[in-house]
Amino acid sequence: WLRAELDRAWRRHGDGLAASLRVAAGRPSPTLAELSRLAVPAGIGTCTDDPIHPTKVASEWATALPRGVLGETTLTALGADRESLGRATVLAFLKALETP
Repeated sequence: WLRAELDRAWRRHGDGLAASLRVAAGRPSPTLAELSRLAVPAGIGTCTDDPIHPTKVASEWATALPRGVLGETTLTALGADRESLGRATVLAFLKALETP
């Protein structure tokens, strides 16, 4: 299912996808210190079984953000329910809204 989804999604980007990914890869991610200065609510979604986007990083970001909350699902769940990651992220954001 994942290959089919990536094939479908990536084709829409056309020839610009590779260049866009190279640009994104060349940009540094925010540091934990930078994240700690953001006082806005933030929901961060993660698939705990995704080896490409480690939950460890998502957890570190959620911990660093003063109003960050982590929402979890799995790639297996995402395969059965394409909305599961978005739902986990939105629910995390709603919890973050309750954080003073």
